Amino acid sequence: SALALEACRLRGFSAQTTFLVILEAFHTLERDFPEASLARFYDYLKEINWDMLPVPPEGEMQAYAALVDPKDLHVLAAAATGGSEFLLTLDRRHLLASVPAVKHAGLPIRILTPGDFIREVWPLHEDFPSLPRRRG
Repeated sequence: SALALEACRLRGFSAQTTFLVILEAFHTLERDFPEASLARFYDYLKEINWDMLPVPPEGEMQAYAALVDPKDLHVLAAAATGGSEFLLTLDRRHLLASVPAVKHAGLPIRILTPGDFIREVWPLHEDFPSLPRRRG
């Protein structure tokens, strides 16, 4: 995740998110990760030129309700209505499990883990040689 955020910080990619997603990330980091991870997250919040997407109104979100767990409906709906090309997530139980339904629905969004994004998409970027190197 940090490497994908680093690519956004260096302007290799643009980062889209919503206020709700940032709140969820904050609570997860605060609850489950070392303090250093939360500090790094704060740095990324300040250093990345985020494209803040609105959470779509309930009526718009319902168009995606059959595709994803209700808990993550706001994430998929914001990505779809915001024109996101990729949705990066570590949520294997809900968002990654929705990949077949999203593909079948014809949505032009690729749902990937940050690691899959780094392996599959990053090398195709025109500025790939100047982006940060993969760690370890």
